[in-house]
Amino acid sequence: MKPEHLPGYAPVQTERLRLIPLSLAQMQWQLNDFAQLERSLGAQVTGAVLEKELHSTVARSIAYMKQESEDAVWNTFWAAVLKDENIFVGGIGFKGPPNNAGEVEIGYGIEQPYRNRGLATEMVNGLLGWAFAQPGVGSVIAETNYTNTLSARVLQKAGFLLYEAVNHYLYWRKVRPTGEKTGRETPEADTFDLYDLTVVVESIDGHCTCDMREGDCFHLRNSSSLSLPDGGHFCVYALQAVLPLLPAKQRLNHPADWMETDSRAVCPDPACKLVMRVDRTSRRTLRHDDVSPIPWEPQ
Repeated sequence: MKPEHLPGYAPVQTERLRLIPLSLAQMQWQLNDFAQLERSLGAQVTGAVLEKELHSTVARSIAYMKQESEDAVWNTFWAAVLKDENIFVGGIGFKGPPNNAGEVEIGYGIEQPYRNRGLATEMVNGLLGWAFAQPGVGSVIAETNYTNTLSARVLQKAGFLLYEAVNHYLYWRKVRPTGEKTGRETPEADTFDLYDLTVVVESIDGHCTCDMREGDCFHLRNSSSLSLPDGGHFCVYALQAVLPLLPAKQRLNHPADWMETDSRAVCPDPACKLVMRVDRTSRRTLRHDDVSPIPWEPQ
């Protein structure tokens, strides 16, 4: 049978893969007849089924495709078929049409037996090329859990840059290639970004003699200002344990830096067993000369 796909949108061909945008019927087959999906792609029937963790995601995409048929291509999955073996090996897609800033968010996954072969990067690059050929798309963004180093590496190899890290998630962006400077900060700029932080008591598994409670917190804002909620207090011994981490957590570090993935500190009182979590709450841009008595001199 002739392979099917979303009407009006041809598959994207890469060196080793066919990326096929799924029709509404094919999306439904992911849930209730995976073999029929494979047959409709012209691929081998393997006996595979959709992972339970993906059922809600697929169902949500189907709902959006029905409600917003004109944007179906931005809500569907693109099946990745390995040409040499003619087998379904993964999928990729967007999480909706471009927003007012011209951004689209991408998500992807490769079946376990086909990982560590560069297929995920090839898949991402293939759909990036398609996306940047569409009107209104200025950048593609992505989200990864801070522990998912393999997915982060895929994005790095595809040319994404880390632009934000909030709690357990890293946020990435790739701007439409223009051959010109993208306006990113240069060494000549006199501004820099810092995160505001909130330090929260996450758990207390011992006996706290300072009357601390789970949920107690303090805030660090505007580079150096500590504050407590009205009526709040914070143990000075717990405070001194977490203070050395705060200047680094205020800054966006390399994604491989341990400071990007570690966000907890422990009170030094062994009987207390109090654990604090450092949350990045917002990001602000500061001028060098506003926070330092030494004037900025561009190099």
